[in-house]
Amino acid sequence: AGSSSTGQLATGLPCEVATILQDNCLQCHSDPPQFGAPMPLVTRAHLLASPNGVAPEATVGEAVVRRVGSTSEPMPPPPNMPLSAADQGVLAAYVQAGMPESADTCGGGGGGQGGGYELPCEPDVILKPAVAYEMPQSTKDEYVCFGVEAPSDIARHITAIAPMIDNSTIIHHLLLLQAPAPVSAQGEPCDFINVDWKLIYAWGPGTPAAVLPQEAGYPIGPSEPGHFVLQMHYSNIQGLAGQKDQTGIGLCTTDQLRPYDADIMAFGGTNFSAIPPNSQATLECAINVPQQLATWAPFTIFQAWPHMHQIGRQMDSFVNKAGGGQIPLANVPNYDFEYQVTYPVDVPLEVGDQVVTRCTWDNVTSSPVGFGEATNDEMCFNFVSYYPRVQSSLWHWLLPSYSATCNWQ
Repeated sequence: AGSSSTGQLATGLPCEVATILQDNCLQCHSDPPQFGAPMPLVTRAHLLASPNGVAPEATVGEAVVRRVGSTSEPMPPPPNMPLSAADQGVLAAYVQAGMPESADTCGGGGGGQGGGYELPCEPDVILKPAVAYEMPQSTKDEYVCFGVEAPSDIARHITAIAPMIDNSTIIHHLLLLQAPAPVSAQGEPCDFINVDWKLIYAWGPGTPAAVLPQEAGYPIGPSEPGHFVLQMHYSNIQGLAGQKDQTGIGLCTTDQLRPYDADIMAFGGTNFSAIPPNSQATLECAINVPQQLATWAPFTIFQAWPHMHQIGRQMDSFVNKAGGGQIPLANVPNYDFEYQVTYPVDVPLEVGDQVVTRCTWDNVTSSPVGFGEATNDEMCFNFVSYYPRVQSSLWHWLLPSYSATCNWQ
């Protein structure tokens, strides 16, 4: 993705400016733009252009300088870290000087912020919408859910997951969730995540494919629900007509079952009062791994998905080991609801360990915001993938979050 040219590029930009843009922006702001980006940032002419209503500045270059220094709407977007002060200074100095033309010829390549979709296997199950979805030209931002079904003829383990991007112009992000019952395949607007749906994989530009540990796989088959949901986040800021997409997910599966079933559990909390208007708030939720789970413990956590909604700003989740020490599960200092991805981890979890999840919100609205599924409500969840799966009629994958003790900080 991004600017994939190799060799030497003459962009009219000084190499130090071109390199900063290449390394941090061109994953999406390529020419043409991808993943919902409104404009390219490849050449001097692109920086001199007008943002055409996307930003208030007179030039794109001025808008870039503002956004890379912003804490409320930063670029590059989370989970990428902000530009260094030195890089911000280089861009600001160039724009303040009037963006003079340079004769530099700079090395091309990378596309910035990396991450590929290489897998050690060939996907044998493809989950994608039955028909292509057409994005309305007048809609700038949209969430659409498609129900898809995995084969259930024999018992299988999902061993790897990769996105299969169809239209990179408008696809912004993608979630793969497992549902307890079939979901409509028609493609329906859905600005929420049903708490009964288990998050399996979250993709955004630069996110690598997910490869499960050799010891475990997500089970599907006759005794497992093969009902999945693809939630697509589409962005059409440019107002392009006729944009269709049939992006899907490729699964590598095996009928040579692995030693352990993988599953999802949710840490965080649900029992919290409303966040007051025009205020910041931090909630800390903690739970100890109980002795009742000793039959299955110790567990290995191999993926984390921090999840809040629109006013979420930061999440920190970690394990306090019973024998001493602390292991991070997720640390997202610049959380943004528009840019959610899964993070690979490798964390052991044993009976007696304590899992702590800390969520920070900035409620800039004039109304209180409480817990709920809609995007104008809030959540504090760290959904983690783990093995071996807890097999008990008394267990529910949301139980750790419902049982946690939560306190405002």
